Amino acid sequence: MNESRTLIHTRPMAGAALGAISAAILGSLAPDWVLLCVCAGLVPVSAFLFKRRSAFFLLPLAAFAVLIRIVLLPTELPKDGAVSAFLGNLRCGLLRSADALFRDEAAAARGILLGDHSAMEASERAEFARSGLLHLFAVSGLHVTVLVGMLGKLVRTESKILSFSLLSLFLLFLCAVTGFTASVLRAAFVLIGLRLTAMRERKADMPSVFCFALALTLLCEPFTYKTVGFQLSFAAMAGMTLFSRTFRKPFPKKLRGTKIVSAITGAAAATIGMLPVMAYNFGEIAWISIPLSVLLIPTMPVILLCGFLSVLLYGVMPHVSTVLSYPAYGAIKLISAAAHSLDVPALRLPQPHPAVIAIYYAALLLCSTLFLPNRKRPPWIGFGVLAVSIALWFIV
Repeated sequence: MNESRTLIHTRPMAGAALGAISAAILGSLAPDWVLLCVCAGLVPVSAFLFKRRSAFFLLPLAAFAVLIRIVLLPTELPKDGAVSAFLGNLRCGLLRSADALFRDEAAAARGILLGDHSAMEASERAEFARSGLLHLFAVSGLHVTVLVGMLGKLVRTESKILSFSLLSLFLLFLCAVTGFTASVLRAAFVLIGLRLTAMRERKADMPSVFCFALALTLLCEPFTYKTVGFQLSFAAMAGMTLFSRTFRKPFPKKLRGTKIVSAITGAAAATIGMLPVMAYNFGEIAWISIPLSVLLIPTMPVILLCGFLSVLLYGVMPHVSTVLSYPAYGAIKLISAAAHSLDVPALRLPQPHPAVIAIYYAALLLCSTLFLPNRKRPPWIGFGVLAVSIALWFIV
């Protein structure tokens, strides 16, 4: 593998992400005729930047693509269309299978396996939120990565094209059965970016893959940036992208690559990334979620492997599915018991102003190795900006 070169470069993809999010915001504010006028102006700008070999030539191209998507295509599939009806029937069938297999834990199984929270009572949802375990019930990168990893172990092939095709089909199926949520789309595009990098034997650059996933998610669902799921999903990934490796450095070299250290540092980095978004939307953060998640995340492969297979096979092999569901049922019961038994008060935080949130994330970028890759001293500028953002958080 050529470790010195990357397939997807940071600055062009950062431009694409910026263009996509700018176009999505503009598309939610301006009428179609204004968007078409902007599109007409973006074409020569893109040609000019490409001719000048600018690193940000993808910015106007991404903005153009998102604006055209908003103007020419509906934001959702028609509810009476054949594709929508097929996906709806498929999802309903899987939900019924989960109800039949998991009985009193059906609501939790629906959430973990299929991202459906309609059967979860408000009191039950509040218990999971108070314990910081609600993120386990939102199908996200953790779920997708585990399922794809298990698929890779079950289906082995030397053909890179066949492997990529199988991965893409499986990710499309997974997105469909979970309702094309922003977190699943994000995870799918991240895995596709990483697989493309591996196919070309190039270095995997996570900031570039992050921007790649952000741009494509907005191209698929431009207005999803308004949803809490989108904001939390990309905020968590931003934190892990910027700080996961940094947080591993204090650990001994022999332990840095272990799963327990990866789980601890990943949870801490994701929490730092989500902190202002959670405070803005919920006004509190469940600090107990970090140690509790580290303890319970090892149960997720059991739940996802046995639970997902049992739900998929229930219609054709009900007896086999029932046997497969037992380990998943036990693991879900363990998570529910942990949520019910813990009554730890959450850390209440004031709602930050959007400008303060922007300053906070700018500070995180200044503190990260992405901004100072070869630094020998602490990033004092980043720490200073972070201190200012926290002060403004509690003042403004």
